Amino acid sequence: MSKTMRNKQFLNIIYLIFILIIASGCAQNQDIQTVNEVENKDILKETVNYFEDADGFLAQPQQQGQYPALILIHEWWGLNDNIKILAEQFAQEGYIALAVDLYDGQVTDEPDQARVLATNVRNDMDGAFVNLKGAITFLKSLPNVQDDNLASVGWCFGGGWSYELAKNELGLKSSVIYYGRFNPEDDLSKMRTTILGHFGEEDASIKVDDVKAFQVTLNTLTGDHEVFIYPNSGHAFANEGGSAYVPESAELAWQRTIKFLDSQLR
Repeated sequence: MSKTMRNKQFLNIIYLIFILIIASGCAQNQDIQTVNEVENKDILKETVNYFEDADGFLAQPQQQGQYPALILIHEWWGLNDNIKILAEQFAQEGYIALAVDLYDGQVTDEPDQARVLATNVRNDMDGAFVNLKGAITFLKSLPNVQDDNLASVGWCFGGGWSYELAKNELGLKSSVIYYGRFNPEDDLSKMRTTILGHFGEEDASIKVDDVKAFQVTLNTLTGDHEVFIYPNSGHAFANEGGSAYVPESAELAWQRTIKFLDSQLR
């Protein structure tokens, strides 16, 4: 065999090896894409009519099974993308999460408008309770919900409503309150749920001394109540899209929330 022929065969072999490497790389990339596609589809999410004219956002694990369920109550901005993302994150943790709407479909990013919307709800407490009771009934009607393992989670305006739900016998086991208003004069021994509270030490709208008293009182009662105060954090420290967002406090509060809910509902 001539030297020219040997060189040609050698080049052919090198070329074949190169093609195999490229093909292998493409196959690996295809595997990665497939995994990512599965991860992106591991939850189901949709808009649902949960009560009369009230539409909420429902997120749940895709895999069949029985799951605990959560009612998520929005900040005073309304049922916006932020709380929908939170619903998806709870679903990824193995919860069926219904983000309710107390604003009749209205959403805003203007504080003045948010104040009006929140005030309208506070002026019709009975109507809000009927809405939230409708959400509980809706969740219990779902075949994949463990209807004896329900909790509420609320932020700011919604945190106050999560506290209100804790005061009433509505079939909830637990209430998570993110910097929501509570009444220091309430008889906390009559709470109907186990409470987890997250509050910022520098919150200008909720006095830290009141939070500390709230914390002390709950610790004297039956139940695994927990209240945490986050240093260097103000109101809405867990709102990732807000100017008051504190990543470290938000992440710690999230971890504590999941741990708390797992211990209460699983």
